[in-house]
Amino acid sequence: MTQPQTQLSEEEIKKRIEMMKEQCIFCKIAKKEIPAKVVFEDDVCMAILDIQPATNGHLLLFPKEHYMMMPMVPDEVLGHLSVISKYLCELLEDAMKAKDVSIIIANGAAAGQQAQHYLMHVIPRYDNDGLNFSLDGTALSENELEDLAQQLRARLQQGQ
Repeated sequence: MTQPQTQLSEEEIKKRIEMMKEQCIFCKIAKKEIPAKVVFEDDVCMAILDIQPATNGHLLLFPKEHYMMMPMVPDEVLGHLSVISKYLCELLEDAMKAKDVSIIIANGAAAGQQAQHYLMHVIPRYDNDGLNFSLDGTALSENELEDLAQQLRARLQQGQ
C-alpha cells in the first residue's frame, strides 16, 4: 500500500533550502569557504575557471545567491548574468584567442544539470576542439509546427 504524500510546511521548505545552501559547493565558493580560480566577481555573481574544462578557459558564471534553476532566478539577476556573460565572451575571444564561445545552461536533470545551483558554462571554442553540441532533430511538417505554435501561444495567453 502506498503512503499518501504529505504536504511540506513553508517552514520545512525554508529549512530544506537553507540546508541545501549550506552544502552547495558554489555557495561555499561565493562565501570564500572553498578556494576557486576567480576570473570575475561583483556583488551579484562570480565567474570561476571550471576544474574539469571542456576547453582551455572554460568558465562557470553563477549568482552568489543560491537559486537551483533558472525559473527561480529573479529577472534582474538573469539580466545581469547575461551582460556579464557577454563581457566574458569578449574576454575569452581576446585573452584566449578563442574563435567563438558557447554558452550553455543545463536547466534541470534531464537537461544535464549536475549542480543544484544555477550556472552558465561560458566555453571558449577553437578550431578542431573536439566538442560537438548537435541540436539536429527530426524536421516537423508545416502543420505540426503550426499546431505546436498554437498550443504554446494558447498556454502563454492563459498565464496572462
